[in-house]
Amino acid sequence: MARSVKARRTVVILVVVALVAISATAVLLVLRSNPGPLSVTSPSLLFSSASDVRIVLGNSHGAVTWTLHSRSGAEIASGEEPGGPGATIAPPVPSDGFYSLELADDRDTLDVNLLVNPTPERTDRFFSVATHWGKSSFAADTWPVDATASLLSGLGFREVRDETSWMSVERVRGELVIPAHAADLYTVTQDNGMKMLFVAGYGNPVAYPEDMKETLSPPTTPEGRQGYVDYINAVLDADPQIDKVEVWNEFNRPQRNTSECQSGGCYATLVKAVYKGVKARHPHVQIVAGNTSGTPLPWFSAFIDAGGLRYSDMLSTHGYARDLDTTMADVTALDALVKKRNGGVSKPIIVSEIGVSNTTSTARSGNIARVQTEEQAATALVKIFVGLRAESAVAQTVWYDGVDDGTRPDETEDNFGLFRQPTDTVTAFQPKQSAAAAGYLMRQLQGYRFDSRQSLGSDVWMYTFVDANGAQRRILWRDAPYADTDTGPATVAVTVRSGYRTTMSSVTGEAMDSQLAPGTSRISVGTEPVYLDEAAPAS
Repeated sequence: MARSVKARRTVVILVVVALVAISATAVLLVLRSNPGPLSVTSPSLLFSSASDVRIVLGNSHGAVTWTLHSRSGAEIASGEEPGGPGATIAPPVPSDGFYSLELADDRDTLDVNLLVNPTPERTDRFFSVATHWGKSSFAADTWPVDATASLLSGLGFREVRDETSWMSVERVRGELVIPAHAADLYTVTQDNGMKMLFVAGYGNPVAYPEDMKETLSPPTTPEGRQGYVDYINAVLDADPQIDKVEVWNEFNRPQRNTSECQSGGCYATLVKAVYKGVKARHPHVQIVAGNTSGTPLPWFSAFIDAGGLRYSDMLSTHGYARDLDTTMADVTALDALVKKRNGGVSKPIIVSEIGVSNTTSTARSGNIARVQTEEQAATALVKIFVGLRAESAVAQTVWYDGVDDGTRPDETEDNFGLFRQPTDTVTAFQPKQSAAAAGYLMRQLQGYRFDSRQSLGSDVWMYTFVDANGAQRRILWRDAPYADTDTGPATVAVTVRSGYRTTMSSVTGEAMDSQLAPGTSRISVGTEPVYLDEAAPAS
């Protein structure tokens, strides 16, 4: 009887094992015959030439049809490929610029952005970009330095703004060690030929608990300030690419400074310690003071009263706003204050954070620099960079930021980037239209200096830049808030000089007019900037 029961148990076990094996085989067959959603696994969607464009497929279900569109939506080409993992599509991209590729198999559709941007050999370091490689949590996840540094250098950026926190360097008082993620940052900036504006923040309550109660408390004792100086010098020793140091970040803002020391006068004491301690060891490094949330003139006035200007090579401020006029007015007012209190002499100003988020957020709190679309973000970028380039007091402008910090469309802080985060269906960082606008702007102004700003009426402004031979590059737009959708185009008269071939292009470089005839031409200008490019005729 016992043997019979044992035999039956054995049979049952064998049957169960067989069923599990059959089920597993069936699942594998289903997975093989029904792959995941249509996907693209290209390592990068930024290309330096049109002939380099190759789109690598991941999953696909049968043949894949594709259609290439220009930024304006015009169909350029279409075709069909067999599909399958690792299959490539080489669409006939006609020239530099921003494109979208529409893909479809018999089950899914997928739109992918791609950008062709020849990297300029040398660009103006006025154009800078904020990165988050210096934060260990970001570097490990949303900002992998190896994957993102080449994107920003590929657009033409030659300076970044980043950080290495004090607490990450000095976990034990007197023992300063550069963390691995910071060392990686320094290596990559050097390899990509990038300088760095270093943000020295925040506090260090671990090593100096008697001075700072939390990370957002700045040092207020002589010992704490000396520790802060030593930390900055340790970072500078490790990274020769750093040429400027910002003292703290948004010292005037309670959310970034929780101590009782929030005034401009109290800040001046910290700046003085940094200036003396850093200049003694790194005399070439520029000390940048301010780095304020907004442009608080009374705060800056108190800073000046306390002697802060004597210990500052440059000043910085954050220029987030709903329109360019607000930022320009703030910068002009700060420059006027400095001149008034400094014997008529300016201090170079860095607008060290400015940008817009393309977001669906309607929150009443948080950053006000929001737009609804990526097109509006591209428009804002050009207006901001060009408008501030025209201000003689502004030495540098830092776009915030290089890559989206997240993927939630309704979260403002997730959507300031020039590139989207990877997804399950597009594993590379996708360029936004603002990336295309940034790359085109830097190429357009390479070798050109600002010459004039002129009103053409109907709220249309024209910014003229000239090269060493007198050729002009003009950028025009109709003034309106960045998120405006109501202001239409206006027709204005522009002068087209003889002896040059003058063409018109969009904010991302798409040709808009083959050639304008010499004399006076009437053109339509909307809230999105347009370029008028002069070139010597071919001989």
